[in-house]
Amino acid sequence: MITLGIETSCDETSCAILENGDKILSNIISSSLEKHQPFGGVVPEIASRHALENIQFVFDEALAQAGKRIDDIDLISVTRGPGLIGSLLVGISFAKALSFSKKIRFVGVNHLEAHLEANLIAVSTPPKSYIGLIVSGGHTLLVRFQNGKYEKLGGTIDDAVGEAYDKAAKLMGLGYPGGPILDQLASVGDYKRFKFTKPKIDGEFDFSFSGIKTAVLHLVRDLGQNLEKEIPNIAASFQHTVIGWLVDGVRRVYEKTEEEHVLIGGGVSANSLLRSRLKELGAEMGITVYIPPISLTVDNAAMIARLGYDKFKQGISSEFDMSASPNLKIGL
Repeated sequence: MITLGIETSCDETSCAILENGDKILSNIISSSLEKHQPFGGVVPEIASRHALENIQFVFDEALAQAGKRIDDIDLISVTRGPGLIGSLLVGISFAKALSFSKKIRFVGVNHLEAHLEANLIAVSTPPKSYIGLIVSGGHTLLVRFQNGKYEKLGGTIDDAVGEAYDKAAKLMGLGYPGGPILDQLASVGDYKRFKFTKPKIDGEFDFSFSGIKTAVLHLVRDLGQNLEKEIPNIAASFQHTVIGWLVDGVRRVYEKTEEEHVLIGGGVSANSLLRSRLKELGAEMGITVYIPPISLTVDNAAMIARLGYDKFKQGISSEFDMSASPNLKIGL
């Protein structure tokens, strides 16, 4: 079965071709990141215009790289949410037009679920239940998957972890996006140099990142002319603290649920410290930790195709009245 995946939830425009849900024949991604950098964050109008201008080219490239024709496609899977309304509508409209003209069934899928599903491409025996950690510029979630359903256990009550990275980097004058920059600087810094206090939160598995952002702001102001030489140490201390909170959250969920599998997804899953700390946790607790390859940490259509393939096998498909759902929650 040949599945076309279409992903246009934010600043990436992507199309992928999967064979039987487990073999990636192509996964083409066109990013508008450079266009957003002068503004220090994603500008919705720029993102949607980029998607509109590039969707046909990305689709054609995906077919060419896969060695397939339009008539070879058996199923279309497209992101219906969450995301930016304008960007989402570009992908959904393209999917519907292709579905209508070629009489191909299509299914709208949840972008957050797809980030976790990216781990299961080419996995012969996927786990039937697991703990899921979704970390990105817009989301920080801890979920449990069992009996075919997602249960939200906790999440951020303010900034997403990726957003906290971006804001901390901006405060230090390091540019956008902040995650890769701080990750690289942290590798040469001393994480013991500065201490950040963990906030008190009511939710058992919730997170809060706005406080550490404010702490970085005060630290930058206090350092004054000494800031430049301390930037690697701030980066290392910030990263050590934030990643520690995430890993501790996974640990506490495991201790409560005793799930034997952990899946991580989202752009921040490319972070080197998070990947190494989760591997250490898996070895320590005797659990299997699934970490996606770097190429599948960003928003991409391969993960969308995989999830759509699974949904279709369960008898789920969409009708033409389906629309974008910018605030779609996981499990819906």
